[in-house]
Amino acid sequence: MSPAFPPVNTFLGMVSRVTLMALVGMVLGALFGWGAGSIAPSFFATLQPWTSVEPLGMAIVLGAFGGVLCGGALGGFALFLQLLVIWRSGRQ
Repeated sequence: MSPAFPPVNTFLGMVSRVTLMALVGMVLGALFGWGAGSIAPSFFATLQPWTSVEPLGMAIVLGAFGGVLCGGALGGFALFLQLLVIWRSGRQ
């Protein structure tokens, strides 16, 4: 990546990369939730058991939550693959 990030083989480098991927996933998930809530607000209105929250707000929160999970998992998997390649290149 850029020189601003610590090396990937340090703990701080791993945590910063996975955190960055989770934050990017949160932003993209919230944008997806905003789009989905704008297109089909009645779908999210049937999912929520209370009426004090607007369906668009619930769609944004659910999208951001899913984005954090998916972004963090994708970042962790990419980090695992990168560490595996580094480990295997050192063995040969």
